[in-house]
Amino acid sequence: MFSFFKNWFGKEQSELKKEIQEETTIDVNELSDTEAAVEKNASSAKKAVGTKVHTELSLNPIWDQELDAEKKYTLRFLQAELPDMVPGLISVTGFSMIPGPNGLTVTMFFRNSLEHSVRFKNIRMAIYLDDKPFARMSVDLSEMGAIPPHTSRPWEMLFPEETFLHDNFTFKRWKVVMKAGNSTHVWPNHLELDPEMEKRMTERQKDRLEALAHSLPPIPVETVQVTGFDIAMAKDGKLVAGMLFRNGLKTMYNPDKIKITISDQDGDVVAKGSVDASTVRVKPGHSRPWIIVFPPNAVKKPNANLRRWVLDVE
Repeated sequence: MFSFFKNWFGKEQSELKKEIQEETTIDVNELSDTEAAVEKNASSAKKAVGTKVHTELSLNPIWDQELDAEKKYTLRFLQAELPDMVPGLISVTGFSMIPGPNGLTVTMFFRNSLEHSVRFKNIRMAIYLDDKPFARMSVDLSEMGAIPPHTSRPWEMLFPEETFLHDNFTFKRWKVVMKAGNSTHVWPNHLELDPEMEKRMTERQKDRLEALAHSLPPIPVETVQVTGFDIAMAKDGKLVAGMLFRNGLKTMYNPDKIKITISDQDGDVVAKGSVDASTVRVKPGHSRPWIIVFPPNAVKKPNANLRRWVLDVE
């Protein structure tokens, strides 16, 4: 604990200010009951003055007991450098990220601009490097305790290596992101491969699909989106296309039949047909690839330029 202080030894305040990263905010209404609780009692209520909320440092009792006056002063200085908040939000701002043998230790401020205390429970956290997801995990934050209104509470957590999405550490900016369960969008980034398909895939192909699942943007809740990721015209005239099903539903996605249309960059239909999709089974919040093969008689434009192509699924 408190490994970030070792990294700051000998640094001036102007240098410490540069450690503060981009803030990410969430409307508290987007958090489910299993992710956070707002303690609406009279003793914790604090009215916002004006259109912005100025936060003060709040330490967990263990941190308050373990840290000396100098370390508390440093945290108070960093917190004072954070921007004022819009009322009614919670946010997270990272200020230390230290690579280690077991993963990345990240320290951040959890901030509360509500008029009541907020107690986090189980919540999804992610690290972004240059706006691209690098690591993600669900974490139990109950030990952090209730964050009083209009305060910022520092907390430290370890992202183990198994939470990393890739091994690329080259970046200029980083930030910590909270993922809310009641948001209007969902991120189906859990890639699931069909066992038979996985046997025929190389490690590079698997890595490519994993990267695709994590690079695509969130989709609206209660929707299913399909993204084409590979296409080729075989020598025998067949058209082979790979597609990634992304399930934003709360239930298993298992269609009976789907209609597929593939168009080229000129807008011409290359292949079209209704196919049996009963083998497609995608869990909620998951992504799953599927391969479709159009026979030669279903290919309407065999000489199509497929450098750019459009997939439409109904």
